[in-house]
Amino acid sequence: MWKTAGAPVRRADACDATEAPRRVEIRPRRFRSFDNGEAVLYLTGQQGLNAPDPKDTLPSGRSTAGIHTTMTRSFQPPVLDHIMKRMAFSLLLLVSVLVPPSMVADTPVPPRRAITIVDMTGDWEAAGDLPRQALVLSVQGLANRDSARIYALYPETHVHAGTTPILDYYRVRHDLQTTPTTSIEELVAAQRAHVKGYVIWDTTVVPSLMVAFTIAGVEDACVITAAHLPLMQRLGIPPVIDLRDRFRGQTDAAIFRWAYDRYWSRCSRDYLVYLGEHCRGLKNGPGMRPAIADFAIANRAFCSDLSARPGAGAEYELAERIMSEMKPLAYVYGWHSYCKDKEEEHITMVSRHALVMAEGLATVPNLSFHHGMPLSPDFRFVQKATYDPDPPVRDKVYITLIESDGLGIGSWNRPGRGAIPYGWEMNEEYFTTAPALLQYYYETATAQDHFIGSLSGPGYFYPKYFPPSLLPVVLRREDTLMRRMDLHVFGIMDFSEGDHAVGNADLTRSVVDAYYASMPSALGFLNGYGPANTYDCRDGRPLISYNYYVDVKKSVEEVAEDIRELARINPRRPYFLPVHVREDNNVERMKKVADLLGPDFQIVSPPEFMIMAGKRPTMTTRYLDRRPDLSGHWKLDPTASRNIFPTSYELDIDHRGHVISIITTAREPRYVHHRERRTAKSLVIGGPAIASAEEVTRRMGYSAGWSDSILTSAAWKDDGTTLLLKSTAEVETSQGVHRIITIGEFTLSTDLMTLTVKEWRASRTDGEPVTVYVYRRVL
Repeated sequence: MWKTAGAPVRRADACDATEAPRRVEIRPRRFRSFDNGEAVLYLTGQQGLNAPDPKDTLPSGRSTAGIHTTMTRSFQPPVLDHIMKRMAFSLLLLVSVLVPPSMVADTPVPPRRAITIVDMTGDWEAAGDLPRQALVLSVQGLANRDSARIYALYPETHVHAGTTPILDYYRVRHDLQTTPTTSIEELVAAQRAHVKGYVIWDTTVVPSLMVAFTIAGVEDACVITAAHLPLMQRLGIPPVIDLRDRFRGQTDAAIFRWAYDRYWSRCSRDYLVYLGEHCRGLKNGPGMRPAIADFAIANRAFCSDLSARPGAGAEYELAERIMSEMKPLAYVYGWHSYCKDKEEEHITMVSRHALVMAEGLATVPNLSFHHGMPLSPDFRFVQKATYDPDPPVRDKVYITLIESDGLGIGSWNRPGRGAIPYGWEMNEEYFTTAPALLQYYYETATAQDHFIGSLSGPGYFYPKYFPPSLLPVVLRREDTLMRRMDLHVFGIMDFSEGDHAVGNADLTRSVVDAYYASMPSALGFLNGYGPANTYDCRDGRPLISYNYYVDVKKSVEEVAEDIRELARINPRRPYFLPVHVREDNNVERMKKVADLLGPDFQIVSPPEFMIMAGKRPTMTTRYLDRRPDLSGHWKLDPTASRNIFPTSYELDIDHRGHVISIITTAREPRYVHHRERRTAKSLVIGGPAIASAEEVTRRMGYSAGWSDSILTSAAWKDDGTTLLLKSTAEVETSQGVHRIITIGEFTLSTDLMTLTVKEWRASRTDGEPVTVYVYRRVL
């Protein structure tokens, strides 16, 4: 028996007696089947067969107005698949007989879109296949700039393994006529009209390829090596620039600074592209895997893999400068270089400059093609998965499962989809840059696949480091996307101060306030990646942190026992347990976990999970008490400091919540004794003064005498970001021992790399700091 996805089917003869007969236009689509075991036949019309009534509603309460209709039937290939195709053909034949020609609109059939298919198999090595792959990417970016013309097929071992299923979908749904190209010569010749010149990159200096991609975008050029010069000459393509020998022996900072000085003014301020991620080829030789370079070229974006590591010197400074000159809320595509910095460093820098990390991989293929593909006229962003707006809540353990890291590298094409309710983090930036790709996911979803908004905003950033004045602005953009994309639950993640292993992934009260105020469309919020510990519930809308993270290395039995253990140590019922599922897992595996849990555990969809938790919240409200973390190894910069006693100082600080431990090391290599003096103290911030040895025995510099004992207490200044250390030292002078009170202010720079300590003494009356210590972080 057929069922409908998205809206009920309306019979062609079911006209209201009070209505005039309606003209019917039927545009049958081909029968097709997908790997998820669902056969689909599209029949679209105007106020006739399959046209939803605006008064109809879905179980969730949403109107069906404007929703296209699909008729679906589950099947088990191959026998029933054959039967379904015969039935579909018979149905189409019957429709063509029963509907008189006079009722069928005389609309012209649009021509099929012709596209070229390119095989991107190769090793991504500078000395191997990368020259050919880079040339294909550059031509693809130029040809796809104003329309989708070239689609690249990547092997199933590629990080994004779904290029073939997506193409199969496009062929049918968008009526594509595909032609494989037989050679690189044929490809370039066919797209000659889009190529105005060529750039030669240096295979011995891999960063020169990123520079070449930048130039290709602004000069409408293809990217070649010397091996393709004869082809360029044969096709009459002129040279733009030759980068061979230009960068040999230079640092990456110098190479990208050269590109910045010459081409940055002509590059996009809406898109910035990082081509890092993998800094070697598949054979571990010099190379890179810049599959997203076609998108960079199509949008004239600046390309680099500049380091966001604070200790990276000139590279870090140039990365900061470039990001600061982008438009606020602009997108950064691609991914950082694993050889240079960490994800947390990269996203912290992106966030600090009010930018949004979009597709989080440099290896994502065909983005320029997806960008140029239009949505089907009958498509609407309506999820197939519905939910109960008023689910009953019993004394159970309710679990919702959310697949991590977006759709492209998750388990979308792996076994099990449709077996249990399942949440998928949505790549929302696709709404503007790749809407047809989103259509693929919406239309190949099952009724159990629930999309949620992510990650922190309309893309990926860390809200604790996003400029506070712009955080509500970007969240309102996200709220608009949630409504347009039919999303109901939203995910937040912030690793700017550590993750589930080190530091914290929690949110401050001010950040949580911004989400509640700026995103009224969300039924609720999830926080974290691994487990976090921020909770709230306002007006029936909960914010719940992940309690568990499913590592693919653990067996199904171990995962089930971990979940049972969590249920035992959280005895109040209902217990709401959100689980983040690492993308290397698949739905089939999680179904096995669910089957082991027993009747007291229930897997529910993300929207119903939020509604139930909002009805009966059993979470303890908790936020991060946000203070600067002064932890680190710090070395005195004497040139930036003022009025310091001529000694080398280093600080080792371990700062954990309300406890701060400081080890001070003073060195003076001129003397035999006391060449190094080390003191340590551990203070409770807001607690009593602690006695310790004096770190700086010449507390008053060349004035007065020595001191060797001290009492120190710590407290936060009213601004909440400056740590005050009050020290009372016993100083020996000519008239005895006197107590000197010193107030030290510890402040951390916004890039977390400089710690400044200003000291005032109560015995002075000028109000100026006596001493200024400037420490630089040692990484």
